[in-house]
Amino acid sequence: MRIRIVTPVVPRRIEGEPEKERKERRKQREEERRRLFGLCPGTDIEFVSIEKGPTSVECRYDEMLAIPEIVKKIREAESDGCDAAVVNGFVDLGVRVGRELVDIPVLGPGESSMLVASSLCDRFSIVTMVRSFVPLVERNAMECRMTDELASIRVIEVPVLELRKDLDKTVSILADEGRKAVEEDGAQVVILGCTGMTGMAAKVSERSGITVIDPLPAAVKMAESLVKLGLSQSRLAYMRPPEKDRYL
Repeated sequence: MRIRIVTPVVPRRIEGEPEKERKERRKQREEERRRLFGLCPGTDIEFVSIEKGPTSVECRYDEMLAIPEIVKKIREAESDGCDAAVVNGFVDLGVRVGRELVDIPVLGPGESSMLVASSLCDRFSIVTMVRSFVPLVERNAMECRMTDELASIRVIEVPVLELRKDLDKTVSILADEGRKAVEEDGAQVVILGCTGMTGMAAKVSERSGITVIDPLPAAVKMAESLVKLGLSQSRLAYMRPPEKDRYL
């Protein structure tokens, strides 16, 4: 089984970093994520990024720039023989569009993690990075019909590109906001609201004593399960786009 993960941003280059070190850093990050996913034997993960667009997605403008390239990568995943595609962005950019265009399952971390949370509790909260991202999270929750279960959306005010500059500090802030979500908002489970936080869930849970969901692994495991079950999106829900001229 081949699952392709489409990262909806252009990889950021560190000033003065040699190409060899950049590739090694990226390879190490990908290997860490493979271990985190807990893949079944025979499942292979492929990572690709868009080539044109933003270096992070934190607002509607970033989203608009990224979606055309994401959809292109989803179509390439199917034509290359992949069994499923996962978009590596919490608000599921291009996921629903991609479902109209391909027959393989297309999954997003936001929807996947909310579905997992709804099977574990009655009310969950999302802790995300910046205020400008909140409207995108709210819209995705509405499209996923999860607003009744969503207790709150909390913000740590740390931009995506700074989440890993001081990992311990980020984990500490996430744990604090997670506790507030439980104590003040009535949440029973917390979802990390950005895939830039991938790999932090266990540490946040350990510090806060709360069940914390890591959205990207949730999406990958759901994709793996759908492929094994022989299931994909319904054509009654995601109809093929009508044939007509489109000038792009």
